[in-house]
Amino acid sequence: MSKTAITLVVLMTIFGGACAIGIVWLRMDISDVAAKCGVLEDEREVLSREVQELRGQRSWALRPSTLASMVEGRLAMPGPRQTYHVSETDMVKRLGGYRRTDVVAVNNGDRGKFSDRMR
Repeated sequence: MSKTAITLVVLMTIFGGACAIGIVWLRMDISDVAAKCGVLEDEREVLSREVQELRGQRSWALRPSTLASMVEGRLAMPGPRQTYHVSETDMVKRLGGYRRTDVVAVNNGDRGKFSDRMR
């Protein structure tokens, strides 16, 4: 065998070995990444269950019956001494030019009349 052929065979063997080691290295990295992804997916699943549980708790807490039981004895309708009645003349004094037709127009969707009066 000639010197050139031996050199070529040695270089091809080194190149093949380097490629094989590179492939093994890549497969190990892929395995590491897959293991990390598995751990992250498990954490995501746990967090998803916790979020679902918190949503259930919020839904339970916002039910009218639950809210009523939470504030029972602490909230009540104000008594007659705590109720203030505003007369139409007081409204005219405070709003300046208030008319019943303006309020009715706001309720009907024609917001221009009343909002122009308020400026």
